[in-house]
Amino acid sequence: MTGSAAVLKRTPFRLAATFTALFAATVVALFAILFLGMTSRLTDQIHVRAQEAMEAFQAIDDERSFHDLAAVVASESNSVRHADFIVELVDKDGRHIAGNVRDIPAADGWIILERAKVQPGSTTGEPDDRFHAIWENVSEGRLLVGSSDGELRRTQTFLLEVLGIGLFATTLLGAACGAFIARQTQHRIDAFAHTLAAVSDGNIKARVPMSGSGDDIDHVGEQVNRTLDHLQKLMENVNQSSSDIAHDLKKPVGRLRQRLDIARRGASTASDFRASLDGALDDLDGIMETFDALLRITQIEAGARRARFANVDLVSILDDVAEIYAAVAEDAGHSLSWADARWKPALVRGDRELLVQLFANVIENAIRHCPAGTSISIALHEEPEGFRAELSDNGPGIPEADREKVFRRLYRLERARTTPGSGLGLTLVAAIAELHDATIALKDQAPGLCVAISFPGAAEAA
Repeated sequence: MTGSAAVLKRTPFRLAATFTALFAATVVALFAILFLGMTSRLTDQIHVRAQEAMEAFQAIDDERSFHDLAAVVASESNSVRHADFIVELVDKDGRHIAGNVRDIPAADGWIILERAKVQPGSTTGEPDDRFHAIWENVSEGRLLVGSSDGELRRTQTFLLEVLGIGLFATTLLGAACGAFIARQTQHRIDAFAHTLAAVSDGNIKARVPMSGSGDDIDHVGEQVNRTLDHLQKLMENVNQSSSDIAHDLKKPVGRLRQRLDIARRGASTASDFRASLDGALDDLDGIMETFDALLRITQIEAGARRARFANVDLVSILDDVAEIYAAVAEDAGHSLSWADARWKPALVRGDRELLVQLFANVIENAIRHCPAGTSISIALHEEPEGFRAELSDNGPGIPEADREKVFRRLYRLERARTTPGSGLGLTLVAAIAELHDATIALKDQAPGLCVAISFPGAAEAA
C-alpha cells in the first residue's frame, strides 16, 4: 500500500476531511440563505422605486393633463437619472410619444429588459444592466416605468467575492484544524498500536499512555490498561504456578515413586504390597486434589460463574458458615463466635456457593494453622458503598512481608509446610473475591490476623 493510500485509510484523516467538508458545506448553505435573502430584498426595493415613480407620473396625469405628463416624461428622459430609469409614454394606439426607450411590447405585471436591447448603443450606465419595468394605464394611453438592477448586481458580485474569499479561508482554517485534530488523534491511536505491539512482542508491562484530558480515548486507554493489568497478573500467576507446581509437587511425586519402588522390590507379602499401594493412592489423591483446586481457581478467574450471579444475603451466608464450622472449630480446640445484631439483609451480587467457599476457606485456614485455644470471630459491618466482613483470630498471624504472597498459588509459610494442605486455600479466596469485585485486606491483630473483605452493595455491583 502506497503512503498516500495508507493516509487515506486512516480514520483521523477521514474524520478531518469530513469535518472540513461539513464546515465548508455549512458556510455555503449560510451564504446561500444570505444571498437569496439579499437578492429578494433588493429586488423588492427596485420594484418599490419603479412603483413610486409610476405613482408620481400618474398623479401628474390625474391632477393636470396627459399633455403635462408627456412633457414631464420627456424631461425625465433627459435628466441625470435616465441611466437608472427607463420610461416610455404611448398613446391608446401604442404610438411612442415620449421616453428614453421605445417600442417596448406591452405586458401585464413586471418584466425584465436588458439595456443592450432597449437602449442599443447607450453610453450611459452599465451595459450589463437590466431593468425591472411595469406598464400601467394613464388617461390617454399607457406608461412604462423601469428601474435598473445595477445595485442588485453589484451587491451580488460583492457577496460572491466575499463567498470565494470566505470559503477559501474557511476551508483552509477547517483543513488546518482538522489536520491538527487528526494528527493528535492519530498520535494517540498510534500509542495504542505501539503498546499492543510491544505486548505481543513480549513486553507485558507496556501500557497505553494517558493524556490526562479524561476524554473518551483516555477512557478506552484505561480499559485497555486494566485489561493488560489483568493479563499480566494472569501470566505472572501462570509462570508462578508453573514454578510452584514444579517445586511443591516434586516432593509428593518423588514420595509416590519411592512407595511404588518399595512395593515393587521390597513387599514380601500381599498385605505389605497393599499397604504400599494404599500409601501411593493417598499421594495420588493429594496430587489430584491440588490439580482440581488449580482448575477451579482458573475457572473462577475466567469469570464463567458471573452468569449465575444474583442478589445474595451475606448475613444468611455467614449464619450458615458459622453454624457449620462452630463444631469443627470446637473439635480442633478453638472457639468460633458470630453475633449478628443486624435487622435487615446485607445484599450483594454474587454466587452463593462461591461465597460460602470463600468464608469457609478463611475459617479452615485459621483452624488449621492456629494453635489450640485460639478464638476465631466473625463480624459484618455496613459501609457507604457496601459491606465489610471481618474474620479475626488471636493466633500467630502472618508476617507483613508474606501477606501479599499468601494469595499466590501453592505458596505456604515455612511453619505451615508440615501441616496438611496444598497452599491454594487463600488463592481460591482471592479469586472468588476478585470475581465479586471485592477487596481483601490482611490486618495485624497483635496478636493474630484479621481478614477484612469489602463487598459492593447489590445496587453498586449491578
